[in-house]
Amino acid sequence: MTLREGWIKKGVATAILTAVDRKSFVLFLLVLLVCALFCVNATSAAVRTRCSELGVLACVGWPRRTLFTYLLIEVGTVGALAGLAGTAVAVPAGALLDLPVSGARAALAVPAATLLALVAGAVPAARAARSDPLEAVRPAVRSSRSAHAVRSIRGLAAINLLRVPGRTALGILSLGVGVFALTLLLAVAIAFRGAVVGTVLGDAVAVQVRTADYVAVGATLVLGCLAVADVLYLNLRDRSAEIATLRATGWPERHLTRLIALEGAGLGLAGGVGGAALGLGAGVWFIGELTTAMPLIAVGAAALGVLIATLASIAPAAGLRRLPTATLLAEE
Repeated sequence: MTLREGWIKKGVATAILTAVDRKSFVLFLLVLLVCALFCVNATSAAVRTRCSELGVLACVGWPRRTLFTYLLIEVGTVGALAGLAGTAVAVPAGALLDLPVSGARAALAVPAATLLALVAGAVPAARAARSDPLEAVRPAVRSSRSAHAVRSIRGLAAINLLRVPGRTALGILSLGVGVFALTLLLAVAIAFRGAVVGTVLGDAVAVQVRTADYVAVGATLVLGCLAVADVLYLNLRDRSAEIATLRATGWPERHLTRLIALEGAGLGLAGGVGGAALGLGAGVWFIGELTTAMPLIAVGAAALGVLIATLASIAPAAGLRRLPTATLLAEE
């Protein structure tokens, strides 16, 4: 009998383990990045909602340092609670995935989540502390801007996304990170299967960590979906009076629902195409060549990003029916 084994080079096990560990570490960083973006968006929305409250505190004598510390304490508390929840989930999840997760390692999630929340919330908190108190408590009267002729629901959806560029960019980036991770992992996995998995050594080394990597990519996609839904919900809340006006002037519910769905699809298209393109480039760099399957993987990942963002718009669109049209118009 003759046994043919492709991996007979010395040190190949160490090389495979190093590559696998590096890939898992990158996926871990991508999950933390999406969490940080989600935290930035949530903190910015909380600060914007409570601008009047913060302005009143500033007017009665609260210094900027105190306001900054006050907001950071809130964000840090949320991060600590998230870390405790992560610690409670880490041990059973590790056992389910057959990964060695001790209680001491799981407890590291508390300081890590707290630090991540503090770093992510520092910029919105500093911006709120430096804001003009009189501007915060003054009635919200927007300055006039140049008008744009809108002739379709699609055009109105695009303008709505451009009205809040920072929030839109956070949603696109959050979803794009997940699509990027999925594109890169699938491209590397297919090339990896042809070169390593399928050999005795490759199966022994690589198969054990494949599940954890896919779980990490799934987590980034779920967080990206939640980020898109959060962006759409915040946009809908800020434009609730406009939505009520459109409804009062005769817009049917299906047009309003289509407007929200198109905004979600726009976020998905930008995040999906951008993330897939970057993932394809990273896969070519990592593998060293462009295989025939990699462009198909990128197209599929981009389409999945659009689908995820469109599905994320369902919950905000369903909230349209709960908007009190008469109350909102009376407040205006």
